[in-house]
Amino acid sequence: MKESRHIGYKGLLWVSLFVLMGMSLSAQVRFSASAPGSVGINQNFQVDFTVENGSAKSIDPGIGGDFQILSGPNPTQQVQIMNGHMSQSVIYSYIVHPKKEGVYKIGKAKASIEGATMESNELTITVTGPVQQQQRRRRDPFNPFDDDDDPFAAMQQQMQQQMQQMQQMHEQPQKSNADIDKAIRDNVIVRMETDRNNVYIGERITATIKIYFKMNIGNVSPTKAPSFDGFWSQEVMNNKQIKERIETYNGQRYYAADLIKYNLYPQRAGALQITPAELNMIVQAEVGRSFWGPEYANVPYKTSSNAVTINVKDVPAAGKPADYNGAVGSFKYEVKLSDKEGKTDNALTYTVKISGVGNLKTIELPKPQFPESFETFDPKVKDDVVNTDGGMSGSIQYDYLVIPHQPGDYKIAGTSFSFFDPGAGKYVTQTSPELALKITGAPSQNPNTGAAMVSKEDVAALHSDIRFIKMKAVLDKEQAPFFGSVGFIGLVGTPFFAFIGLLFVRRRTEDLAADIVGAKRRRATRLAKKRLSTADKHLAKGNKEPFYDEVSRAMWGYLGDKLNIDLSQLSKDNVEEKLLAKNVKPETIAKLKALIHTCELALYSPVGAGDEMKQNYNAALELIADLEDEIK
Repeated sequence: MKESRHIGYKGLLWVSLFVLMGMSLSAQVRFSASAPGSVGINQNFQVDFTVENGSAKSIDPGIGGDFQILSGPNPTQQVQIMNGHMSQSVIYSYIVHPKKEGVYKIGKAKASIEGATMESNELTITVTGPVQQQQRRRRDPFNPFDDDDDPFAAMQQQMQQQMQQMQQMHEQPQKSNADIDKAIRDNVIVRMETDRNNVYIGERITATIKIYFKMNIGNVSPTKAPSFDGFWSQEVMNNKQIKERIETYNGQRYYAADLIKYNLYPQRAGALQITPAELNMIVQAEVGRSFWGPEYANVPYKTSSNAVTINVKDVPAAGKPADYNGAVGSFKYEVKLSDKEGKTDNALTYTVKISGVGNLKTIELPKPQFPESFETFDPKVKDDVVNTDGGMSGSIQYDYLVIPHQPGDYKIAGTSFSFFDPGAGKYVTQTSPELALKITGAPSQNPNTGAAMVSKEDVAALHSDIRFIKMKAVLDKEQAPFFGSVGFIGLVGTPFFAFIGLLFVRRRTEDLAADIVGAKRRRATRLAKKRLSTADKHLAKGNKEPFYDEVSRAMWGYLGDKLNIDLSQLSKDNVEEKLLAKNVKPETIAKLKALIHTCELALYSPVGAGDEMKQNYNAALELIADLEDEIK
């Protein structure tokens, strides 16, 4: 019964919206008042306020102390179609009784109609002495116009019955807090749902925090994230086009929306539990009834999801390859050299690449074995992994820089990579071929230690496609005397100039230390205002969605620059990990996550505007200032 009323109410709202939109193109909203011009002191009479092509949210009838209001407003809706054009009007009636004889005015009534305040015309009422009331008499069966068949008498009787019903409705008590809370619990439900509950170690699970609701909700904000003990977790970055839909839960139809999704990769076998998530929100709930019908109020509501248990089994022992290191999914393994031929002391690139779908972030790739005369450096890692509803996919590539120091024909042995494919239920091993490499040129002067031939800075340059250049030192046979030379004078004057420089640096350091916190705050504020300037413009115009979009972009951009993380690799998990490593306070990280959640949810849920947008704008400024102070 509750469900049908809710759906019908929403449907009625949509129908009314389209009707009003259609009428606004062809008809104008009007607000007028009407009443009889003369009544007796002993008569009740009716004052009607008519809203054409609209409806009133509230009415001030302007009926002064010369009259007593017996009931009202009593709304009556009328719809009229003439020559293919539809119009509607709502009549708000008041039953009034005069207090004394004379000529009196009913001032202009005021009504809130379609977001605007409108005024009606004034009324003049002449109150005369008592008038004779028609007496009811016994019905004459031979008189077809007997009073018992008087349609006006029937209308008056019906009106009296309606007044009694509304009076009874008005006298109904307001709902208790317990009743309101139960109604919300029955109509707003938060669930943690997983796409599967039985998996292998390393196999992906998608966990979704979902909300089912039949009431209007807003300001949905997580207060406690679920715990994923035993899982490697990665939050799925939801796009801004999250849509609510209608779903059936426990045999009832609800509106449903996905709040947050996580991709989880279990790291050990056993029964692993996902703890509940906790959320705060505002719910528009019925708190009582009045003449107008149900009365609603925005009620703060705190709730939590359910806990979920995942049964994790170990990968099969039978047929497990010796080189298996925990990779689960479907992958492609590739190995290549940048060239088949090279020269001594010239750099080459040996590339190992794994691509596919699975737990890419936790995979260890096999390390290649190079000849002893090759100088090798730590690989440069290229991470092109995306996290979507279907799990992690993409590629991870290791580029090893190698520098041969001896000529000759070499063989770089092939390597193998094994993974478990849960879809096929079996292990797969992929082996790279043996790579042949021919090196020409003269042997290096120091073949045993390549460090004398190239520095780490040279390696960085080689990664930027600057070729390694072998250089020889040449000494001049004839040299000028050192005493009295520019070098001699510089050597003698260096201590004096160094002393002057140290004094300047010390003075500068003392000045900065005197107001280091204030300097950081001012610098952070300037940076925040620059990044949030576009959001500030949307705030001034009250544009909610563009505002929260720009705040989100500004925060992610700041975090990417500050923590030196590519925007394509930014996520809440790696940002939190970096901030904790830099000794940022947990409460600051919690505020940051709450602000980012607010920005995400504002794009599909009715997060408030106005003051709340201003508060979130100030929160972004303060967060950047705090991060400037705390990041070490």
